[in-house]
Amino acid sequence: MASVCSSFEHFEQGPEMPTRIVVHLVHRNGRAPVPRHTGPAINAAFLAQLREAGEAGLTSALHETRPPKPYTLTPLLGPGADGSSGNARFEVALLADALVAPVLQALAKTRTLRVANCFYEVASVEVAATEQYATLVARARPTDGWRLRIRTPMAFLTAREEGARRCRPFPEAEWVFSGLHRRWEFFAPEIALPPSAAAAITSNLEVADHRLTMAEHLLKPGAPPGRGSVGEVVYRLAEARRVPSSAKIALDALVRFSRYAGIGDRTTIGMGNVHPVPANPRVSSREGLSAPGIWERGS
Repeated sequence: MASVCSSFEHFEQGPEMPTRIVVHLVHRNGRAPVPRHTGPAINAAFLAQLREAGEAGLTSALHETRPPKPYTLTPLLGPGADGSSGNARFEVALLADALVAPVLQALAKTRTLRVANCFYEVASVEVAATEQYATLVARARPTDGWRLRIRTPMAFLTAREEGARRCRPFPEAEWVFSGLHRRWEFFAPEIALPPSAAAAITSNLEVADHRLTMAEHLLKPGAPPGRGSVGEVVYRLAEARRVPSSAKIALDALVRFSRYAGIGDRTTIGMGNVHPVPANPRVSSREGLSAPGIWERGS
């Protein structure tokens, strides 16, 4: 049985709080290779484990509910993600409080996890971060520039009524922040963000700089892989003086929320996992954004 580095009781009551859980794995010796793209396989393994732990109703609800989904996943990460002898891990983020206890209990019972045809021993389950939505706002600052590191391919996929199914892999500022805003409103309606935040998203935010490359990601087993962007992107307010401090704080809270919610589509199969990066002080300056040093940290 996996060890869990937290108590369940902490999560059973109280205000809504997004929670990020890391599941540490050890690859078992075997001949079955790990697939190149593990996002859908991790999603299947995660839901299967909930079902085996007696949460069949929850499993069905998570599978059938329409977006925004109350959880996000990463593919396998770490040196053992390719099936080598090293350790691997995956992360699950929960956006609704009611999920935390049953998910932790199910993962704590897990001894072996099957990812496609490859088996991993579950070494430990770690609650890596948990914050109330109100705390995300309280910790936010009235800044006017933000930087995100996109760890897994992100894209926006068109709907059927929009013509041919297409992939939009660029993290356009309005799409990214509008998506985060919708998820926030859905999962934390009691922590309302000011209307000025939505106005800033649609009329003032822009991409200031980026270093992005295209990468493949499997959307559905048996189908050709899709494509998305990975790398780093910097956002800023084009005319920061026109934006009230309350809106800047709200946007900063959304950036902090992105660590749990991800960005773009298909975040339940490992797409759009991001890390907010402390911005270079020059990110607020037009001149500084084009300076060579903007990518010094974490590049």
